[in-house]
Amino acid sequence: MTLFLPLFSVFNLMLAAACAGMTARLLTRDGASGWASKRLLWFSRFACALLCVGAIAATAGAWRVAVTEGFHWAGPLILTPLTLVILLGIVFAIIDVSEDGVLDFGRGAREK
Repeated sequence: MTLFLPLFSVFNLMLAAACAGMTARLLTRDGASGWASKRLLWFSRFACALLCVGAIAATAGAWRVAVTEGFHWAGPLILTPLTLVILLGIVFAIIDVSEDGVLDFGRGAREK
């Protein structure tokens, strides 16, 4: 666990930085121009912001728990952002497929 916690801390902080950058990009007119689905655009903005805050909070919480209660209780907490990525990806896919029947990442239905 002494190796697991620092490695996932680096992963979580890199995830937070990437999500902060993506959130900033999605809030610009240029970043939003490629999205045909406004619902998926708003969900993507929400998901990126949630992941950014969640990754930082989970990492800080895991280190606090590791110092006060021991490393074995910090494991589930440090994995929270990874679980969030998977769950938000599933919700994104469900919304995308329900809109036009195709998993196309919010680009809209293709013309035949």
